[in-house]
Amino acid sequence: MSEKKQAAALLMGPLVHLLHERGLDGDAILRRHGLDPQMVQDPEARLDAAVSTALLDDCLQELGDPGMAIEVARHAQYNTFGALGLAVAAGGDLSSVLNRITRFHRLISDLVTTDLIADDHSVALRFTSNTDHQPHPQAIVFVMATIVRLLRIRIHRDHNPVAVCAPEWLEPGLRQAMARYFRCQVSVADHYSLAFDKDNAQHMLAASDVQLAAMLDATLAQRLAASEQAALASRLALWIEQRLPDGEPAQADAAAECCMSTRSLQRRLADEGLSWKQLLEDTRKTLVERHLRTPGMTVTQMAFLLGFSEVSAFSRAFKKWFGVSPSQFR
Repeated sequence: MSEKKQAAALLMGPLVHLLHERGLDGDAILRRHGLDPQMVQDPEARLDAAVSTALLDDCLQELGDPGMAIEVARHAQYNTFGALGLAVAAGGDLSSVLNRITRFHRLISDLVTTDLIADDHSVALRFTSNTDHQPHPQAIVFVMATIVRLLRIRIHRDHNPVAVCAPEWLEPGLRQAMARYFRCQVSVADHYSLAFDKDNAQHMLAASDVQLAAMLDATLAQRLAASEQAALASRLALWIEQRLPDGEPAQADAAAECCMSTRSLQRRLADEGLSWKQLLEDTRKTLVERHLRTPGMTVTQMAFLLGFSEVSAFSRAFKKWFGVSPSQFR
C-alpha cells in the first residue's frame, strides 16, 4: 500500500480568514471535508494531500476567484509557517533567509522539493513536485506570494522578484493575478520559481536578530533530522555539524554511524544527488553563513568550528564559496 502524502495546514488559517471576509462560512466548508476547524489552526498540523486538494477546489468554486492564492497570502503572517516562519522572521540577509527556506521546507511539505538556484545575475527559489501527486497550484502560489509579501514588509515595499516561472497549464486567471502581485511577467517553465536580483542578496531584513536566527536554525536542523521524512543527507548534515569542531569527520565514521558500509553510504547519497565531499562542503558553507552573523566571531574561530586544520585552508574554501576572502567579505 502506498503511503498517503501529507502537507502542513499552513494556509488553512489565512484561507478561513479570507472565506469569512467574503461572507462565507469557512468552518462549515472545512467540516464538509472532514476537517476540524480548531485542528487546522495549527500551521504544523498534517493534512492528507488529497483532502487538501479537494478543499482548495471547493473554495475556488465558492469564491469564484482564480487568484485566490494571492488573496489568502495577504492574510498570512510569519507564524503561518510555524517554526520555519519564526526562523525566517529572525531575519538575516536575503540570501540566508532563502537558504533557510530551502533547507527546512520539508518540515511543512513532502510534496515539493525546494532548491536554491544561483547564477551570475539572480538567486532563485525553485519548487518542483517530488511525488506522483501534483501539488495544488493554489498552494504553491500561496507560498510564493507569502514569501514576497514578507520580504516587502522587511526589506522594502517595492522589493519585487526579477523573474517568476510557472507551468504552462496554469489557469490564466491565476497567472494574471501572479503577474499583478509580483509586478513581473510570469514565464512558462516545468516548475514554479521566484528569482531575485543577486545584487540584493546581502540586503538585511529590517529588525533582524541573527543570533536568534542561528539558534532557530540549529533547532530546525534537529527537528528535520528527527522527522520520519528526513533524508539520509539531512541526518548526516546534523551529525557532521556536531563533529566538525573535532576535525573533519571521516566518511567511514559516517557510514558506521548509519550502520552501513562506506559503499552503501555512497550509493544512498548518490540516490539523493550528493557525494560525501559535496555534503561535507554544503554543511560547512551553511555553518559559515550562520557564524558570519555572530558578533565577535574571528576567522580563526570559524576555521576551528568548521573542522579545518589550518586557517589558510578555510580561507581558500571561503573564497571558493563567496568569491572573496573572509576579511573582504566583512
